Amino acid sequence: MLRAYLAGFVIGVKTTNDLIRRLQEDIVFTLICGYDITKPLPHRTTFNRFVMRLAKHQDLVDNCLNEITSKLHDLLPDFGKIVAIDPTPVHSHSNPDKKVISDPQAGWVYKEGKKHKKWEWGFRLHLLTDVIYELPIAKETTIAADGEKKVALPLLRKAKLELPWFSPKAIIGDPAYDKYEIYEGVVKEFDAEPIIKFAAKSAEPSPEITGSSAVPCCPGNLPLIYRGWNKNKGLKYQCPEKAGRASCPLIEKCPLKMVWVRPVHDYRRFGYRVSRGSQQWKELYHQRPATERVNSRLKDKRRLDSHCFRGFKKINLHCTLAVLVMQAMALAKVKAGEPEALRVSARKIA
Repeated sequence: MLRAYLAGFVIGVKTTNDLIRRLQEDIVFTLICGYDITKPLPHRTTFNRFVMRLAKHQDLVDNCLNEITSKLHDLLPDFGKIVAIDPTPVHSHSNPDKKVISDPQAGWVYKEGKKHKKWEWGFRLHLLTDVIYELPIAKETTIAADGEKKVALPLLRKAKLELPWFSPKAIIGDPAYDKYEIYEGVVKEFDAEPIIKFAAKSAEPSPEITGSSAVPCCPGNLPLIYRGWNKNKGLKYQCPEKAGRASCPLIEKCPLKMVWVRPVHDYRRFGYRVSRGSQQWKELYHQRPATERVNSRLKDKRRLDSHCFRGFKKINLHCTLAVLVMQAMALAKVKAGEPEALRVSARKIA
């Protein structure tokens, strides 16, 4: 039954009923799954009970996923060195508009789109992804209220605890991860580069501050003017042109007025080993969309959004199995001597 259920993620069936229908119609598929074609196949309710029992052993499923991921690390050079982190909504099979909601654990989750926000009633799947091979490394399913800033460091710590080989060189995140504590955690706990884009506080882009925490400079390469200190925000600096101390050639273009800088090791403003705004920094950040492609493949090819479940335990199991099957198929490709086919998650159609 486990083999048949996992095969459903491989062939991309939409529901358990579709899986049973495939077992009934495809003898070869039935034999591969280990069933005796002379005997009746399991009923839908039998599969449902199986999923409920399997959800009680989430720790064993997680161990299987970690074992497959570790085997990929052993076979793929530099696997897990350049990683990106990003969440994606996973819907719950529940209608939030009813008076009595069938899944009270779910909540509203939005995903930023190119034109507008997309809202879904469900949970979040946070993924830590290798951007070179476009494969997941670690996952965490959470309720809707647990956003990027809350989950980032716990997910990284979980990966380090469960995967002893995990030692990234760079960790990439979009503006949703723009928080001082995340920068400091990435550097101090993982000795990695925090490649995170500034969050837009206004319509104007955040100016790039150069120099160092001791002597910060404006985009025009002029020393900023010290104006005060706050124990939470750090040191307050003003634009030298607006302070009447210098004439800046960028005054018509630069939006800088006041800026806060941490007095010691401001990794957010200046980066770690790779300076923020440098060509190397930009090249690393441009690899971030790899995690979005992984999320898309999980939904389009691995049933992540094709289910009839509600409740955190079942959704968490469903997310884990979707990621596990993606990893298992990638491992099979590597062992078959086809590493170039790692990103091909769709089945070939003859």
